[in-house]
Amino acid sequence: MEGNATRIAHLSDVHMLDARPGRARSGLSMGHRFLSLGRPLDAAGRRRKLAHALSTARRVGATHVVVSGDLTEIGAPGELECLAETLHDSGIAPGRVTLVPGNHDLYTSPEGWRRALEGPLAAFRATSAGRAGHVVEVAGVNVLPLDVARHQPVTRSAGWLDDADLDVLAARAADPGLATQPLLVVQHHPPFVRKTQPLQWLDGLVGAARFMEVLEAFRHVFVLHGHLHAAVSKVLSCGVARVFGATAVVDDEDAARVRLYDVRGGVLEAAGLAS
Repeated sequence: MEGNATRIAHLSDVHMLDARPGRARSGLSMGHRFLSLGRPLDAAGRRRKLAHALSTARRVGATHVVVSGDLTEIGAPGELECLAETLHDSGIAPGRVTLVPGNHDLYTSPEGWRRALEGPLAAFRATSAGRAGHVVEVAGVNVLPLDVARHQPVTRSAGWLDDADLDVLAARAADPGLATQPLLVVQHHPPFVRKTQPLQWLDGLVGAARFMEVLEAFRHVFVLHGHLHAAVSKVLSCGVARVFGATAVVDDEDAARVRLYDVRGGVLEAAGLAS
């Protein structure tokens, strides 16, 4: 990274289990087994993967770290506590970390995210998704963490942006005070409409069509998302990639895969993956 650049490290889809001694298997439910179908229920391994990803972000000199949802497998209190412990153990100051919830983080309780920010994740509350329209100021860039998660059955994995949320988002995008540098909206679900109506209902983002209108209208707005477990770079009509997705921490194998972006001279650029 060249001097005078701000580096953003983007992690996503941790799917933390409770890895503390004596608890790694005791709290597993049928919901865990359904949601983790095809992935080992390896609590210690998932904690280790997040630790490696955070260590990589720190090693490459990330100015700020964002984690775009599905922080836990079902949003159980023990999973959130284990997540908090791993974040604190990383040595990265809480003020340099932004967290947003995903659909998995509210499967246990509709109040799960609020309670987490009041409890184990309290140190990260000021820089994470909570109050609508809250902007985190980072050198050279503004970060807007957005909560699109809702409590729903484990058989559905949609996200929601209602009209009130979208009104706030549009107002922030139109704010002249935020227009002089990139505005990074961090959320779990990608903002585009899925290919079919059933898939959109099941797994898409309610309100996506209007959100895309906001993105097309304001070229300084970018989106960092998760949910798809894949690196995404979506080019909008302006010809520039402004929607970026990250791979899933839970799917990492021998090395971490941390997506990086550099902000220099008011421009955000994807800077590859660090391992």
